[in-house]
Amino acid sequence: MPPLTLRIHVLDRYGRELRLWIPLFLLWLLLLPFALLILPVLFVVCVVIDVDPFRGVAAVLGVLSSLRDSRIQVDAAEASVFVHVI
Repeated sequence: MPPLTLRIHVLDRYGRELRLWIPLFLLWLLLLPFALLILPVLFVVCVVIDVDPFRGVAAVLGVLSSLRDSRIQVDAAEASVFVHVI
């Protein structure tokens, strides 16, 4: 299952902080119609380059699913950014 929430925490050098919760499930719902339009094109491309389309879609879903519970932290002189994919 793809990640459903993204949590961002930014802390600048003056001590001010910004915390954001971004609901990714709304993004997935917005992208669903475009994915349905692109799916036939993906199928034709997979047939042309001789790749099983079901394995290709499964690979993309596997990459999206593996993003879950990722933690990324970037420290710089001006700010510190922490991203957690839930």
